Amino acid sequence: MKKILGLVISVLASTLIAISFHNAFLLNDYRASSSNEKIQIIIESGDTGFDIAKKLTESGVIKASKVFYKIALNDSRAKSIAPGVHEIDTRISSISALEQLLDAKRIIGIFGFSEGLRKVEILELLSKSDSVIGKPSGTIFPSKSYGTKELEGFLFPAQYSFEPGTTADQAISKMIERFNFAAKKSKLDQGITGYSPYQLLIIASMVQSEGDPEDFAKVSRVIFNRLEIGMPLQINATIDYALNLRGNIRLPYKRLEINSKFNTYKYRGLPPTPISNPGEEAMAATVNPVAGNWLYYVTVKPGDTRFTRSYEEFIGWANEFRKNEKAGLFE
Repeated sequence: MKKILGLVISVLASTLIAISFHNAFLLNDYRASSSNEKIQIIIESGDTGFDIAKKLTESGVIKASKVFYKIALNDSRAKSIAPGVHEIDTRISSISALEQLLDAKRIIGIFGFSEGLRKVEILELLSKSDSVIGKPSGTIFPSKSYGTKELEGFLFPAQYSFEPGTTADQAISKMIERFNFAAKKSKLDQGITGYSPYQLLIIASMVQSEGDPEDFAKVSRVIFNRLEIGMPLQINATIDYALNLRGNIRLPYKRLEINSKFNTYKYRGLPPTPISNPGEEAMAATVNPVAGNWLYYVTVKPGDTRFTRSYEEFIGWANEFRKNEKAGLFE
């Protein structure tokens, strides 16, 4: 009985110590905002939980960095804190600080664009941003390892937060920096046997423009298969790019005769530059295409893209596509 009583007392004591420690921990934190002041906190890409906690403390947002750090460690949402300029209340609890950092409405100068846009389209969007000033100087280039000064393909599609007064060159540099991260993650920057990193980027841009994400790895394989046997790529998106057009499911035959190095019906091999700015999925699919002997693909109807090595089968599917197009399935 004494042993049981002793055990109960020990458990109670441990619980009281834990509660006391927890209360002491929380006392080292603001309970509610006692100020109407707001402040801008810049979260850099790569900032750790400790880095963020330190910035919040030094800026007078929270009382103690350790409290925020512990809360962030135990809340998986903290990994979703976006880089950028965040407008946050001062003298608030660490939990409130985390909630405000996760609130997209508090991010200043949000700028973003989707996968597959072209350089000219992205720069047009950039020129309309309220946070970005000036025009590109033409002196910002990709890493020398790619052997080009062409920006097409290197403006990575993502959400950015530009501090008011950010120059166009600074914004472009951020996009290239984000591209470098994605290229390293997908290993596109390493190249593969027979293909340089820049050649892989060109392929990734076509994969992005031609397929849906679930078909990227197959489209990639078709491109490699054609290149390996010297077969023209015959990719419609390259002609659209040359003519600065969008959304052509089927090209008029006269356009297939345009005299441009981007005409992959007329010229064998890769086009001279990327034709879009691909996302990470298209990059990864280019570096790791699925196994297959396909040489042709056709989207018979929305959501139904088919792959084959047989030209006869391809023609049959192409006829099926034309019927579906006339029936209005692609409208």
